[in-house]
Amino acid sequence: MALLDDLKADQLAARKLSDRLKADVLTTLIGEATQITTEEFKRGVTEVTDEKVAATIAKFVKNTKLTLENLATERARLVAAGGDASKVDERIKAAETELAILSSYGPKQMTESELREAIDDFKAKNPGANVGMIMAHLKTNFGGQYDGKAASALAKG
Repeated sequence: MALLDDLKADQLAARKLSDRLKADVLTTLIGEATQITTEEFKRGVTEVTDEKVAATIAKFVKNTKLTLENLATERARLVAAGGDASKVDERIKAAETELAILSSYGPKQMTESELREAIDDFKAKNPGANVGMIMAHLKTNFGGQYDGKAASALAKG
């Protein structure tokens, strides 16, 4: 649970420094990561693991990237219409800061070449491997370190 402890320590430090954005992002992240669902409780899960915290961070990173894409589209629309994009620019800056905060806690992401190398290595060792087997291997050995869509495309190719 070291990752959760790091998040809590950094949240406290951010509050002491009056870094409201970082404190808010970490508060939301900690709240989401520490929730144990009814299904998990029924299976006997009573504590939060680093894997769950890392998965929550990955989900937040993915959502923040999607937000940035949507804001870029909105900004382009406003500029094309001759509107004021200053509020969208402020939100883009905040989202970029959130992404930087979140990314600092997540596992290092594999580059496309590293991902391709891992897939090719698995295929070489397992000649009849299908996409499902490759994806299972990646999840087991590199969980949270790669983009699932990119991995799937490489595994199919």
